Amino acid sequence: MRYNINFQISALIIVVLLLHHFVTRKKLHNANTKIFTYVLILSGIYILFDLISTLAIMSYEPACENMALIILTVVYLFDIMLPYILYCCAVVSRGQGKKIDGVSMICTVVTVIMLILMLINLTSGWFFYFDQSTGYHRGSGYVMLYIYALLYIVLVIHQTLKKREDLNVHKMGVLTEIVVIEGLCMGVELYTQHVMLSGFGLALGLVFLYLTMNNPGDFIDSTTGVFDKQYFDNWIQEKLDKRTEFHLIAVEAFMLKQINKVYGSSVGDQLLVQIARELQNITGSVQVFRTTGNCFLVIMDSLTEYERNRQQIEEYFREPFIVDGEKIDFPAVICGIINSEKMEQEDVLLAYVEYLVSLVKHTDETVVIQSDDRILEGFRYEKEVEHFLKNAVEKDLFEVYYQPVYWIKEERYITLEALSRLKHPNMGMIPPDVFIGIAERQGLIAQIGLLQLRRVCRFIKENEHIMDSIRNVKFNLSPSELLKPGHSQVLIDIIKEFGLSPAYFQFEITETVATEYSESFCKAVEDFQNAGIGLCLDDFGSGYANLNAVLKLPFDVVKMDRSLLTGITCDEQAAIFYRSIVMVMQNMGYMIVAEGAETEEEVNLLRSWGVDMVQGYYFSRPLPEKELLKLF
Repeated sequence: MRYNINFQISALIIVVLLLHHFVTRKKLHNANTKIFTYVLILSGIYILFDLISTLAIMSYEPACENMALIILTVVYLFDIMLPYILYCCAVVSRGQGKKIDGVSMICTVVTVIMLILMLINLTSGWFFYFDQSTGYHRGSGYVMLYIYALLYIVLVIHQTLKKREDLNVHKMGVLTEIVVIEGLCMGVELYTQHVMLSGFGLALGLVFLYLTMNNPGDFIDSTTGVFDKQYFDNWIQEKLDKRTEFHLIAVEAFMLKQINKVYGSSVGDQLLVQIARELQNITGSVQVFRTTGNCFLVIMDSLTEYERNRQQIEEYFREPFIVDGEKIDFPAVICGIINSEKMEQEDVLLAYVEYLVSLVKHTDETVVIQSDDRILEGFRYEKEVEHFLKNAVEKDLFEVYYQPVYWIKEERYITLEALSRLKHPNMGMIPPDVFIGIAERQGLIAQIGLLQLRRVCRFIKENEHIMDSIRNVKFNLSPSELLKPGHSQVLIDIIKEFGLSPAYFQFEITETVATEYSESFCKAVEDFQNAGIGLCLDDFGSGYANLNAVLKLPFDVVKMDRSLLTGITCDEQAAIFYRSIVMVMQNMGYMIVAEGAETEEEVNLLRSWGVDMVQGYYFSRPLPEKELLKLF
């Protein structure tokens, strides 16, 4: 019989080219790349031996029968061992070490049995034999070689993909296609007996596996040419699991948005490309990742490299960038984390990078922040608060404190501001700015707002006589609450649910949110106004709001931000500025609340300038319900 070896030759060429292409491409070494390299090499050997066995059969001469029998037996012994070796490599590369599970034990026993049967085949002819007149013949047990090979193909692919957390329906489909193709090729070869397709099916499967799961090109950031976050996610977790020492430098190009606005996004992209290339040049490594639009992460395996590279990166960002002959300042926040493997989890590591960046206040210069025990403790504190916050929302563990606002004209308290407080069982009271900031990032702030409004309504309902002494209770609304469609009506319904008058409430809106003229925001303001709820402009003077936009809204009261009080008792310009704003606002018909007054001298000045109300520690700190009732 003449065999068609063209498919075997083609398969061998495909695997060799695939191996060359994979090895020479830029990639990070991890379990997946190691496994795939083993798969390529051993598959190539398998296909080569398959070709040799076919050539030995085709060149059979009766005088050399024993020699042909020995050659073919040796080749088949290798054919039996190679899938088992490949499977063992996959198991070891997944970090199972010497641990032997039930599947591995069964595979070992089956392989030993197959090897023994192949050796016995020299006399039994169960797998194959030679006839001097007709040449090579397959024995009754030959089909077992195909079943054996197919079984290991399935097991190796399973081990290769078992640890991949991002395995989706598409990739499962590809895996199924690979097994089906190889199964069909083996079936055709077994049926025709002369079209050698099994090796070709294996080669096709490797091509699909490369293109869909092991192609480094799939994980390259299209703009900068460095690895993207998806590759970082897969690679870094394995590094963390192994607890091998490594150090991280994060580079946050925080002025990218401004650069895009001033020079255009194309210039911003060119700057990012320059940064990526320079980070690779400085470190001499491919371990550079772009994890967000303006953040790069660089991984180093030695502390010496880390110290040298951090200094060079800092020096690089101190100098202006050159784009199309123009000098552009492009500062960055450079964060360093030594022994990053102690973070243990990838999401914790990335969260710590974000935390380090958040510690840097607004600046126009490059800033370097190095992780230390104090900063790490602060991060862990916030993570504990973050964990506790979810439980606090579920069980409604929040409290409401009320800070009285003093009416200067009648020298009495005229209104209250409801303030959220949260107490941790071990850490005590959590600063409001900490848990509110976390709640906003986690999307819990609206839910907390509803819980707190119910608590305020319940307090007023139980002590409605307090409303005989004050005009209203001020309640803060976050941006997400104001911009969430339909949320305004939910707030109004809660007040009505308790049978309270909406006039008992005044919702505080920050000046920054007041400039957000979205449809949802305007609808919320209209709903509040129609219901009879008053509006107070909060933190006026703290930002850069559009006054024309802000003052078009139906505010009754304007709260002067506490930052404007700084220096009014000793700085004449600060005092003139504050007094001028008060005069302008009052002439426009607004009631004025001065926030943050703590000294008698400040209060006397505010009184002399005709400020309507004062809120601050000078008169009262925020009080829990019982103390507030005693005060009244």
